[in-house]
Amino acid sequence: MVEEKKVKTHEQIQDEIRSYLGEIEYLREQIGAIDATIADLRIVDATLRYLKEKGEGKSIYIPLGSGIAIRGKIEKPDDVIMDIGAGILINTTVDEARENIEKRINALMELRLALLRKIEEDTRKVNELLKELRESKPANE
Repeated sequence: MVEEKKVKTHEQIQDEIRSYLGEIEYLREQIGAIDATIADLRIVDATLRYLKEKGEGKSIYIPLGSGIAIRGKIEKPDDVIMDIGAGILINTTVDEARENIEKRINALMELRLALLRKIEEDTRKVNELLKELRESKPANE
C-alpha cells in the first residue's frame, strides 16, 4: 500500500509558523525570568560574602516589606536562616547558604540553556516552514 504524502495548505503552514513564533516568544519570556532570578541570587551571594567578611558589629537597615525597614545590628554574620522550599526554614552558615545559591544558579543556567536550544530548534522549524510556504506558492501569486 502506497502512503500518500499529506500536502498542507498555506493556512495550515501559516498556523504552524504562528504557533512556533508564539512558543519562541514564551520561551524568551521564561529566559528573561530566569535571568532576573539569577541576577537576584548573585546579589544575595555577594551580600552574604560581604556580611561574613565585614558585617559583624555593623548597623544596617533590615527591610520589613512595603518599603519599610528597621535599623538592626549584625551580631552573628555566619548565622543564616534559609528557606529550603515549601516555607521550611533551616539554620545554616553563610558558606552553606552560598553553596545552595550556587547550586540554584547552576540549575537555572542548565534550564536556560535547554530553553535556548528549544528556541533554536523552533527557529529552524519556522525557517523550514517558510521555505515550504515559498516553494508551494504558485508562480503567478
